[in-house]
Amino acid sequence: MCADAMRDEFQNLVSAEVSARRDRLGLAGAFAEVARALGFTVRRVRACWHHEVRAVTLAEWHAVRALGAARLAQEENRLRHEDALIRQRLENIRQRQAALRDLL
Repeated sequence: MCADAMRDEFQNLVSAEVSARRDRLGLAGAFAEVARALGFTVRRVRACWHHEVRAVTLAEWHAVRALGAARLAQEENRLRHEDALIRQRLENIRQRQAALRDLL
């Protein structure tokens, strides 16, 4: 991967982390939380948000990839749990329908 592509992807990944928190924390709060999670300064995160970063270190790259992977794993777990709840509700509806049919 060339340096420009790596820098662009880095900025996009940091921006995605900010976006994932923005509704809950506001933009400034999202900058602060992402900076804390990555060990960056708020200024560095804001520079990524505005696509102003000129260079990316390997340590920064790895930190962003690890945080993104952790966030995706959490989202996967949340969706699995939600899927299990939906399947249970659907099964309950089917059982009630079968019970009603038996009554008729």
